[in-house]
Amino acid sequence: INVSDSITSSGSNLLEKEKIVIETRKLDFYYTPEKKTLSGVNIGIPDKKVTAFIGPSGCGKSTLLRSFNRMNDLIPGIKIEGEILIQGKDIMHPSVRLEDLRKKVGMVFQKSNPFPMSIYENVSFGPKVNGETKNSELEQIVENALVQADLWKEVKDRLHESALDLSGGQQQRLCIARALANKPDIILMDEPASALDPISTGKIEETIEELKKNYTVVIVTHNMQQAARVSDYTAFMMTGELVEFNDTRTLFTKPDKKLTEEYITGRFG
Repeated sequence: INVSDSITSSGSNLLEKEKIVIETRKLDFYYTPEKKTLSGVNIGIPDKKVTAFIGPSGCGKSTLLRSFNRMNDLIPGIKIEGEILIQGKDIMHPSVRLEDLRKKVGMVFQKSNPFPMSIYENVSFGPKVNGETKNSELEQIVENALVQADLWKEVKDRLHESALDLSGGQQQRLCIARALANKPDIILMDEPASALDPISTGKIEETIEELKKNYTVVIVTHNMQQAARVSDYTAFMMTGELVEFNDTRTLFTKPDKKLTEEYITGRFG
C-alpha cells in the first residue's frame, strides 16, 4: 500500500465552525535518529468534542496522543520537530512547565494504575500536590471528580478503603476521576477500555459521553466500533502519517481516501 499517495492534511468543513484547542503543524517524531514514528502530522482538535485516533498497531496514534502532554519526554533519545499548540501556546517552548501542562492535559492509560492507597487518597493526591490543604475543599473535589467519572454511587461509603480492592472497570473510572481532580481542560485516553469486559467498557463509554460537556477528550482506540460510538471526529493514521481526519459519521460512511475505506472495511490492519 502506498500511503503517501493518499495523504491529506484533511479536515472537514464542519471543523471550520469548531474552536480548535490542540493543533499540530508538520509534526515529526523520532524515537531514535533512524526510527521516525510521526511524519508531517497536521491536525486541529476541536474543543469539548470527542476525537478518536484509529489505525493499525504501530501507526503512531499513541505517540501522537502522548505528545500532547509531553509524556514522550520521559523516553531518552527522542526528537520532535514541528509545532504542538495547546490553546494557541507552543507546548515545546522552554518556558512551559511540565507540571502545569500535565495539570491542564490529563491522561488515562490503557492499564488502570491506581496508587496503592485509599480511593479518597487517589483522587485527592493531585490537588494536594498542587497545594490544596483544606479538607472541606478536598472532599468537594473528590466527590465532584467521582460523580463525573460515574463512580460516586458505587464507592461513596468506601472512600477510605484501598483502591486496589475495586474491580478493573471501577479502577479505570477511578483513574479518570484522578485526572479530573486536577481540573484539566483536556483529557487524553490511551485505549482506556481495551482490558475491560463489555459491561465495564459500556460504563467507560457513557462516562466519555458525559465528559465532553465540560472537557475536550482525545481517545486512542483499536476498536473501530468504539470510535464510531463515542467520537465526534475521527483521525485515521497509517505508518506515522495522518491519512484522513473528518467528522466520525463521514469518515465511516463516505471516506475520502481509498486507504481509509480499506481499513474500516477490514481489508487490512
